[in-house]
Amino acid sequence: MVLLVLSATLIVTLMALLLAERDMRSVIGNQQFSLLTSIAAQVDAQMESRKVLLASLADTIPQAAAQDPAAMQAFIDRHPVARRQFLNLHIFNRQGVLLHTDGDHTSVTRHMPPPARDFLDRAMAAGKPVVSLPYKSEITGLPSIMILHPVRDAQGQVAMLLGGSIDLSNSNFLEQIAQQKPGETGYLFIMTRAGILVHHPDRKRLLAHINARPGYNRATEMALDGFQGWVEAANKDGSDGIYSYKHLASTGWIIGARFPVDEAFAPMIAMRQHAMLAAAAFAAVAGLVAWLAIRSLLAPLGRLQRHIANIRSGSADISVLQRRRGDEIGELGAAFHDLMAEREAAQSAIRDSESLISNILERAPDAFVSCENTGVVTKWNAAAERVFGWSSEEAIGRDIAELIIPPAQRAAHRAGMARFADGIPGPFVNNRVRVTALHRDGHEIPVELSIGALRHDGAYYATAFLHDVTERVQYEQQIAASEARFKQLARIDTLTGIANRLVFEEVLQQAILRARRNRKALALAYLDIDYFKEINDTLGHGAGDIVLKEFASRLVASVRASDTVARLAGDEFVIVFEQVANADEAARLAAKIVTAVRSPFPLEDAPRKVTTSMGVALHEGDDETCAELIARADSALYAAKRNGRDGFVVGD
Repeated sequence: MVLLVLSATLIVTLMALLLAERDMRSVIGNQQFSLLTSIAAQVDAQMESRKVLLASLADTIPQAAAQDPAAMQAFIDRHPVARRQFLNLHIFNRQGVLLHTDGDHTSVTRHMPPPARDFLDRAMAAGKPVVSLPYKSEITGLPSIMILHPVRDAQGQVAMLLGGSIDLSNSNFLEQIAQQKPGETGYLFIMTRAGILVHHPDRKRLLAHINARPGYNRATEMALDGFQGWVEAANKDGSDGIYSYKHLASTGWIIGARFPVDEAFAPMIAMRQHAMLAAAAFAAVAGLVAWLAIRSLLAPLGRLQRHIANIRSGSADISVLQRRRGDEIGELGAAFHDLMAEREAAQSAIRDSESLISNILERAPDAFVSCENTGVVTKWNAAAERVFGWSSEEAIGRDIAELIIPPAQRAAHRAGMARFADGIPGPFVNNRVRVTALHRDGHEIPVELSIGALRHDGAYYATAFLHDVTERVQYEQQIAASEARFKQLARIDTLTGIANRLVFEEVLQQAILRARRNRKALALAYLDIDYFKEINDTLGHGAGDIVLKEFASRLVASVRASDTVARLAGDEFVIVFEQVANADEAARLAAKIVTAVRSPFPLEDAPRKVTTSMGVALHEGDDETCAELIARADSALYAAKRNGRDGFVVGD
C-alpha cells in the first residue's frame, strides 16, 4: 500500500513537472528563435550596408585610375568610411588580373589561383554584386569572404570588378553578434548551406565543415536540409541543448545558436528534486496509515489464508472451509470449499481419462512419442519400438535427440525445443510434415510427423505421431525419376543428343531479349547438309544417321561456349551466336564451321566428303521478331546454295 501511494504521488508530481518543463522548453525555444531572427536581421543589414558602400565606390571609380596605382590610392583615400569597412580593396580586369590592392597585405601575386578565377568569371558574367564562399585569403592568410561589384565603362559594359574582402575571424559586426549568445555557456555560430563554418567561438574550426568532427547531431542535419526554428537535440558529445536556426537573406548562410539544457533548466531541475522529495515523504506517511487500517480490516482474510495453507500441507481437510461466519469472508470460505471439492472430482475424472488415452496410444498403429521441453522422453508406445528399434524401457528417460534425430539436425532440434519451452510453438506444431528419423542401427527412416503441444502443471510437453513412409518415398522416387527422363527426352534430339526445336525457340527468344537489354549484336545461322538425300538414297538411312550425328558433333565442337546448336528436322540445323560484334565476326564464325565440316566423314564402306551450306542473319534491333530473323537466315541459306553450296552467305 505504501508503494502504491508512493508511486501514484510521484507519478502525478512528475507528470506536473514534465508538463511545466515542456511549456518552459517552448517559451525558451521561441525566445531564442526570436533573438536569432533579430541577429539574422542585423547580419543581413551589415552585409547589405557593405554592398551599398562597395556599389558607391564602383559607380564613382575613374576608369583611368585602374591602371594608375597612385590615382587609385588617391581615390581610395577620398573614401575613408568605405575603406574602413573592408580588410582590403581589390581591382580586377576582365581577364581576372589583379590590378590594384589597397590594405595592409598587398605583396601578392597578380594572377589569381584557379578557384578564385572561377569565382571572378562567375561574377563578371553575372554583372551584379556577388558574395563569395568563405575561403582562406591568399593575401592575408585569414578566413575571409569577398564581395565583388561590377565597374561599368561608358557603354555600360562590365570593364572591371571591385572587390572588398571581410576578415571573418576579426569582423566587428560578427564579434558584436557573438556577444548576444544565450546564457553563460551558450554560443552563436554561422555556417554556409554546404556546412562550412563562417563564424564559431572555436576559431580553429573556421572554414572547416561542421561535420568534420566525428559523431551525429540531428539538429545540424535538419538545418542543412533547410529547417528554420528551434529544436532540442544532443550534440556530438552527447550533451543536450536547445538549437535555433535562421537562414540569412543576404548570403543564404545559416546562423545558429546553442543553449545547453542543463543551464536552461537548472532552476526547474532543482525544483523537481525538492518536489519529488516532498511528495515521497507525504506518500510514505499516507501509505503507512493506510496499511495499518487495511491490516485491521483484513485480519479475517488472513485466517482464511492459513486454513488454505493447512489444507495444502495436509494438516487439515477442506471441511475447515465450510461456512462458520455470516460475513463476506464466510461466503468466500464456502466458495473455496465448493471449488476445491469440484477440483478433486475433476482430477479423479482426468486420471481415468489419462488411463484410457494411454491405453489407446499404446495400441496406436503409428509411433507415438511424448517428451518434456528438455527433450527427455516420457512416452514410447509399441509402434515406436517397431519403427525405431528401441524398447520403451530403453527410450524413456533419455534425450530424444540421441534416439531418432540425425546428427546434422540436432542443433536445429535443440533450438526448436528451447523455443517450445518458452511457449513459442514451432512450424511443425499442428501440421503434418515429412522428416527424416534414425533407426537404432543407424539407417535413416522417412516419416510423416505431426507434433502437438501439451501444457501440464505449468510446463510444456511435446507429443508426436510418426508414420513410417519408406515404401511411399520409394514409389515417389521411382515416379520422379521417370518424369525426369521424360523433361529430358522432350527437349533433346534423340538421334544427335543436341537441343531440339523446342529448346531452340526458347533459347532464341531469350537471346533476343538479352541482346536488346545489353545492346550486343546477335546472329542466327541456318544450315543443312549438301546432297543429304543422295547419301540416304545410295548408302541407306543408317549411313545417313551416322552423318547426322557426326555433323552435329562437329558443329558443337566448332562453336563458342555461349552459342547454341540445335537440330530442327532432317538435316536442318541452326546455331544461335550471341554477342557478335558485326558481320565480319559472323563471317569468321561461319567460315570456321564450313571448314570443320569438309573433313571426310567416317562411314562403314569408306570415308566420304560431306559439305554444308549456311545462311547467317544478324538481328536488326528491337523491332525484329524471332520469325523474321529465322526467315532472313533461311533466305541467306538459299543464297548460299545458289552460289554453288559448300559455303556461306551473311544476309543483309
